[in-house]
Amino acid sequence: MSFIEAASVDDLPVGTMKHVEIRGIEIALANVNGTVYAVSDRCGHQNASLSKGKLDGKIITCPLHHAQFDVTTGKMVSGMVELSLPGMDRTPKKFQDALKAIGELTSHIKTHDLPPFPVKVAGNRIFVKV
Repeated sequence: MSFIEAASVDDLPVGTMKHVEIRGIEIALANVNGTVYAVSDRCGHQNASLSKGKLDGKIITCPLHHAQFDVTTGKMVSGMVELSLPGMDRTPKKFQDALKAIGELTSHIKTHDLPPFPVKVAGNRIFVKV
């Protein structure tokens, strides 16, 4: 394993995330109060791209089922959350039933912690050890 250049500091303002791929490994870079962290960009629940989710402080929320992870450690903070979308009560019952069935099926999938990756910043460049 060695440090590989992943991005420019200018590409990652405070409070944002960025998807990078290094040697075939998808990584989410996150800038938390000026410190850059790197974790797997694939949710430990159903493989969704976490960099498309939300970063709030040091917590990444998955865009698919809203599982949450601490970007500083990769540890899961909370598992998937059943969504209640506005207007769902007005959708056809068969559609509601289908979504409920999918939710029941996916709720049994275990959510795993994310592998973290060491990061170093040199000048304006971000390096990740993979």
